[in-house]
Amino acid sequence: MKKIKNWLLIFAGCIAAQAVSAQSRPPLSIDINYSIAQPLGSLKDYTDKTSFRGWSAGLSYMLNDRLSVGVRSGYQDFYERIPRAVYPDKQGDVSAVQSRTLQVIPLQATVGYAFTPATSAVIPYGVLGVGAANMNYEKYWGEFVEKKNSWQFMVSPEVGINVPFGRYSPVMFNANVRYNYSPYKYNDITNYNTVQANVGIKVHIH
Repeated sequence: MKKIKNWLLIFAGCIAAQAVSAQSRPPLSIDINYSIAQPLGSLKDYTDKTSFRGWSAGLSYMLNDRLSVGVRSGYQDFYERIPRAVYPDKQGDVSAVQSRTLQVIPLQATVGYAFTPATSAVIPYGVLGVGAANMNYEKYWGEFVEKKNSWQFMVSPEVGINVPFGRYSPVMFNANVRYNYSPYKYNDITNYNTVQANVGIKVHIH
């Protein structure tokens, strides 16, 4: 009889563990987002067009119900074509059509905090990303190009929301707004400032 009781206790414990597991999300998650970025400051003087060519992706691990750490990357492409104009030069005036581009690929470590429990219908959160970004600058004067590729420090605070597709669903709608800053300096650009909107999904994986 004692053996039967022990087996029943073990069985009940397994059932309880499965129930708890079913009512929580795995700690590891990945998010993939479409990104739109608006240039600010001297970057806006260089190219004032909103960039609709971007994406962002991240991997994070929940240390507890609220705190997480992770890594993320992405891509943003800024482009503007300036009609033909005459530009002063040391060797004389230059008449040219300018094409201005800047491609940015960040690599950052992140720390995140959820402001509500994981069971909430809407989960607001904040994230701070710190790392570096590859800056690929290219300015075309007709067929001639002036370019530089370099790595620069970048910091990116962010606020957003996750909306689960069900109380314990591992899949969530994700939307956030991120501010990116880098002390990047080259030619027309004295620093890199953007406001970036991201929309996509977050999936908790085993």
